[in-house]
Amino acid sequence: MMNLTEKTKRYLLEPRFRFNRIQFNVLALFLVGVGTVAGAYLILSEAIPRIFALNDTAKVWSLSSSNAGQYATSFATVDDTGAHPSGGATGANEFTNPDFATTVDSWSVAAAPPAGWVEVPGSGTYSTSNFLAMKYEAKCAATGTPAIGLTTPEVSSYNTYDDNASACTAANGKRVVSVASGYPIANVSQTSAITRCSTVGIGSTSAHLQNNDEWMTIARDAEAQNANWSGGSVGSGYLFAGHNDNSPAKARIASSTDTGNNACAYTDAAGTTESPSGCPSNTASGQSGTVGNQKRILTLSNGVPIWDIAGNVWEWTNNTIQGKDEPTGATPGFGWREFTALTTYGTLSYDKTRPAHSSYASATGVGQIYSDGTASNTTAYAF
Repeated sequence: MMNLTEKTKRYLLEPRFRFNRIQFNVLALFLVGVGTVAGAYLILSEAIPRIFALNDTAKVWSLSSSNAGQYATSFATVDDTGAHPSGGATGANEFTNPDFATTVDSWSVAAAPPAGWVEVPGSGTYSTSNFLAMKYEAKCAATGTPAIGLTTPEVSSYNTYDDNASACTAANGKRVVSVASGYPIANVSQTSAITRCSTVGIGSTSAHLQNNDEWMTIARDAEAQNANWSGGSVGSGYLFAGHNDNSPAKARIASSTDTGNNACAYTDAAGTTESPSGCPSNTASGQSGTVGNQKRILTLSNGVPIWDIAGNVWEWTNNTIQGKDEPTGATPGFGWREFTALTTYGTLSYDKTRPAHSSYASATGVGQIYSDGTASNTTAYAF
């Protein structure tokens, strides 16, 4: 008889099951297989994605006060109108350069354009890279208050700034700016316009009066955007031609608001309404120059608006050409011609002269061309 101690020892220490070698190997292979599968799963689902960010996703926030806590509010304020710089030593400068309110120094490609300027997408047709252009027609401002465009001296009663009476130069305590307020500069020669533009600094370089390739880059880009056509799609109705109906018979200041009826600012007959109703009031093909509210903004392919590229006041580019080398029609001589009536481009070309679509003419809002083409005319003319 075993005593209680011996029984307990056998119960706790002696094996109760016995395995032969085959059974042991099968169990070992099973456990190894389970471990391999589990390890592979963890590597594929956890380790590799964490190392290579394979499971990253994009998150788009709609900025509002409801999710303001998700932002670094030490330098941003988020409310129901979006996110805004909150200022401070490490605050507003992370969103914008406050110096852009008074100067365009320090701007570079890919940076946010300075106030009053837009970035124009480049064009392979014209060998242009992205460049800056004034958002508004050039204005003159006092050196000490560059954000306020001047309204005197005025050219007659045309609501234009008379550069011939008081040149917009530093010597006169003035500077050329791009702002909504004030009268556009007029009564200025092409050579003076070239000089005025060269005084505007962009980073470490100086601005320049646009050349024809740059102007055509803007025009062709605008031509291809649905938003710039009265019918709502490219080729439908007419391309918005700005203030060109002579009602009122004077230039118009711009609005500081780009959207809605403000895009037709002050084009009502009296010239007093910043957001006239029916913008524009005539949308059928052939109606771009008729009396009615007229849209002065063209939207570029990158979504930015630019004012008065067409209409309001005439602008120079820095190109010149001899009369004999100008595009012309079947009968040379100075006159207005439809682009579709041109029979030669002189020393220019189709792309240097016309809209992309060969059928576009004044009825589709692109206006006409004024040129000569007389073989004996060797006088140089400015664009």
